[in-house]
Amino acid sequence: MLSSYENFLKANILQFLNGSIIVESEVLFQRDGPAPTNSDLIRTVVTEVERKMDTYFDWRVDVKSIQSNGFSLENLEPEKLSVSFTALRLGLTAAFGGVVSQGPLDELSNVVVQSLEALYKVKSFSFVRLRDIKGDLEIHGEAYIDTHAHADVHQVLQVLRGLVNYSVDLTTLSVDDSRLSLQVFPISFLINNRIVNEKLLDHSSVEHQNLTRDLADVLMHALKKYQGLLQVVIRDLLSGSLICHGDVVFQHPAPASADVLQTLVLSVGPHDMLAGSGFQVDPYSFIVADEQLEPPFVYLSFPGYAVAITVMCGLVIIAIPIVALLYLNSRLFGWHDKAIIQGRRDHEAGTQTFELDNQGFCSTTGEVDGRHSYTPTKYSARE
Repeated sequence: MLSSYENFLKANILQFLNGSIIVESEVLFQRDGPAPTNSDLIRTVVTEVERKMDTYFDWRVDVKSIQSNGFSLENLEPEKLSVSFTALRLGLTAAFGGVVSQGPLDELSNVVVQSLEALYKVKSFSFVRLRDIKGDLEIHGEAYIDTHAHADVHQVLQVLRGLVNYSVDLTTLSVDDSRLSLQVFPISFLINNRIVNEKLLDHSSVEHQNLTRDLADVLMHALKKYQGLLQVVIRDLLSGSLICHGDVVFQHPAPASADVLQTLVLSVGPHDMLAGSGFQVDPYSFIVADEQLEPPFVYLSFPGYAVAITVMCGLVIIAIPIVALLYLNSRLFGWHDKAIIQGRRDHEAGTQTFELDNQGFCSTTGEVDGRHSYTPTKYSARE
């Protein structure tokens, strides 16, 4: 029963007394660590008896008879619950007790008390430590409640889920170091129609806080079909157009990350506007957990005049070698087609002789051994 205490050593049964069976015992704890109060010891025994006793024993314990150093169920001290969470965009002023932000702190305190009173009678609740974290406020508080058994931390966490309506990050909600069982999908995407400036990158600035709030509302609207959707938190804004990083928080059972990605992409309407809002996004920039759409392959457009120029250049490249080859052939072999006229004058005979030498056209004079002989053609003319 008492082994849940970190410094517990052992329990000794001292004696049994008359009156059914009355057990007297002592419990030892290490000196160098914190020891539970007498009221906590009684609650621990009562809790184990009520919840687990029937599992191990067939005998019954009268919980009203449990006493520890003068404490019993009649005069137990209130049980302390340590509650911590982070309030988004609450700002620097509240961290230093500023008057301006005292209203939101009082509202958070009232919500915590009202939520706990659904289960237990609350004696008090107070904030014991506040710390600013980049414009968000980390809050540690203590609640004192009347119980005879230890509070069911799981139930307490469930009733405190209502803090999500007051800008509390549910992933940071903790009660006695226990947290909600949540499914958290990291998400990022690119906004095209917002200009990055220093104020947007400053978490404590009004511009940053307003933009992150608006983006979270738009994403909640885009994912509203999921009944288990609890919260969308925008964690950061980065330069590079405007890149948003955040978390989508679901209770179990949660949808698959691929299904969430598809829902977000389908929520992008005409002109790439996200869920009917004024945010223009790149639908292929959405990343949910490890899921991302593959952008379609885009064929580069090629103008018609460029195609015509390319074809003409190709034809010129092909034609140049052909023309050069024809030109060279005509220079090397063109002498076969020429007629050479040679003339001789005979002054004594009074004649002029012309000799036409045409290698391409020759007369046949006869065959010798199956071969033809050729002679040049000669013409004579008298003056």
